[in-house]
Amino acid sequence: MTFLGIALPGLLVVLALRRWFGPLPWSVAAAAFALTVAFVPAFTTDVPVPLDEVLRGYPYRGVTGAMTPRNPLTNDTVKQILPWMQVAREELFHGRLPLWNRYHFSGYPLLGNGQSAPFAPLFLATLFVPLPGQLVAMAGLKIFLSLLFGWLFLRSEGLSGTAALFGSLVFAFSVFQTVYLYYPMTTVTSLLPAAAFAVRGCMRFRERRWMVLLALVTAAVAAGGHPESAVHVGIACAIVLGMECGDRSHRFSSREPQLVRPGGKAVTAVTALQTFVAVGYGLAFSAPAWLPVVEQALLSVRAASLAAAPHAAMNPLIAWLFLNPNGFGNPVHGNWNWLYNYSIAAPTYLGLIPLALAFSARKKRDLLLLAICIVLFLLAMNWTFIGHALNAIPPLSLIAQDRLRFVIVFFVAWLAARTIGDRWVLLPGLALLAAATWLLRVKWNVTLGWHSASGVLALAAFLLVVAIRPRLAPAAACIAIIFELFAFNHGFNVPVRRAYYKPSMPILNKLQELSKGEPSRIVGHDWTFLPNAAAQYGLEDVRGHDPMALASYAKFFRQAAVDDPASDVLRVQNVDHPALAYLGVRFLLTDPSFTPSAQWQLRYEGPDGRLYESTQWQRRFFGDATIGTITQHSPMRLTVDIDAPRETLIHSSQVFAPGWRADGALSTVRLHDTFLGFHVAAGKQRITVRYMPRSFLAGCAIALFALCGAVVHWRLCNASRSSSPRPS
Repeated sequence: MTFLGIALPGLLVVLALRRWFGPLPWSVAAAAFALTVAFVPAFTTDVPVPLDEVLRGYPYRGVTGAMTPRNPLTNDTVKQILPWMQVAREELFHGRLPLWNRYHFSGYPLLGNGQSAPFAPLFLATLFVPLPGQLVAMAGLKIFLSLLFGWLFLRSEGLSGTAALFGSLVFAFSVFQTVYLYYPMTTVTSLLPAAAFAVRGCMRFRERRWMVLLALVTAAVAAGGHPESAVHVGIACAIVLGMECGDRSHRFSSREPQLVRPGGKAVTAVTALQTFVAVGYGLAFSAPAWLPVVEQALLSVRAASLAAAPHAAMNPLIAWLFLNPNGFGNPVHGNWNWLYNYSIAAPTYLGLIPLALAFSARKKRDLLLLAICIVLFLLAMNWTFIGHALNAIPPLSLIAQDRLRFVIVFFVAWLAARTIGDRWVLLPGLALLAAATWLLRVKWNVTLGWHSASGVLALAAFLLVVAIRPRLAPAAACIAIIFELFAFNHGFNVPVRRAYYKPSMPILNKLQELSKGEPSRIVGHDWTFLPNAAAQYGLEDVRGHDPMALASYAKFFRQAAVDDPASDVLRVQNVDHPALAYLGVRFLLTDPSFTPSAQWQLRYEGPDGRLYESTQWQRRFFGDATIGTITQHSPMRLTVDIDAPRETLIHSSQVFAPGWRADGALSTVRLHDTFLGFHVAAGKQRITVRYMPRSFLAGCAIALFALCGAVVHWRLCNASRSSSPRPS
């Protein structure tokens, strides 16, 4: 199923490109697919995410024993990404809109957190693949699309097929793409070559197919799940557009007119206008996906933290990693020993061969690309007055710029593909070879294994070919870069047994049995049952782990949570805190050695831990009235029967976010700045509490308006063409 999740959508993309967007040889598509399935585990049940990380604690530890995770630095994939995918799939398979996540933080916007990305095309295209295999299928599609569109973009530059393949390899298998391969971030970044290809097509051809392509890619980027990276893709495309406007000669080969515009045709205002119109259509079509994210971002913990802490410059020592991504060790080898996470630091590595080729630039256009790369790097690292000034400009001041390095990789790949046949590369190449060899020798006690020498070996082999047979340089570069990047990256996402995903636990089976009926919540003591795991078992947890959580809820919950600045996981040690009862915590999971106070009654005990039920938990709705049946019909709709002796304020622990309302109530109020309350009239009544954010409805209205506009636009263009006089 994982293999089919890559092959079937990939085949559809290839057929569409061959039909509408120029010559794409089957040999290139086959090579891209072969490299993809060679890199991702498409034929095994093992999953390259740290499923073993969650199993370190209880309740799993009591069954599986002590577990040492093989690569804990990528644990967000299993602690966040997989649970969010589980919730999105659950909602879609039940025919519901994936708008609310009831399993974390006592409930918060699912679509609004961004990275859940339930409307991302890659997610929707692979829904038929069961979890966790879907995550692998999506990763394969990311690489495949990067290779295809990277080749097409560089081919439209007039480069040879081999040079274009080299550039696409540099980007698709870069360290940046690999360390974040199983994150929603790369769902966006992998589409940069497609976006650049579509922008160039719109700028060179007055044909609607290019507008359609750009609109679709823009919508996919905006709905991909990582707004910061979407902004960075926009920056890259703006640069591509600017270079198209500035280069009016286009003296490229016209052997393939579908990909390369004939020489001499100047960029016109019409093509620039159609480019912006296509981007506007794409943003409008995807508005239901990104408008709720904007709304949630303004209310989130992340926004509050960014407002409190300005951007800091990256440590200058990170420049070492230009020469070797393992310059400070590697978590897979258990010897990473620097102040940054490997995933943050290692993407500085661009590849020795591409870097050498980049610094061999001599032509005006190539030097411009090199200058752009340098400026972007200063911005990403927040170095010098240039980086400081650019980081102070909104919206750049509101987002993390270190991930802009994927744009730098793309431009370096573009530049390297353009200079690949130049023997001038020998000078910067030998200098880089000497520096990288020296670093490897000095750091050999840290960077163990032949993997760390792969960059040096690849560069040496490439320079030898350039010196002896320059005509073979493109082919040699392709082989060398595959060796270099596969050696560095292939082992980073270590495969882990699929059986570790959502294992059956006796204590959790008992909990599911006891929690049927009226909605209630759970909490784990300290590190027991890590936050977000509850979603995979259909349990509502008052804790969670997501920077996009509502800041108001996090503020309320911190009174019961452990004050630990070193961790962003909201943990609970004082299980008798009244805030937990207010939140409707009915069940408590602990390790086998913990015994709480008498208000907790033991319901299960085993090697996987203890399960307690509270005698003081508060129902979801309460107040000076008789509360009858409370029914949760879906995450976004609850009903409560109330018999009020007089007009009364009903309290609740239902988290209030924009979009919640109480149908049948006199009015609604905000309690403790984060919970829903409402006034009811005297007498018996049934109140329906439902969620439908206006941001989503507004997005749907914008998308519908844009669709109508596109239809009118299409018909007007057809009418204009049909009325134009035909040449005799």
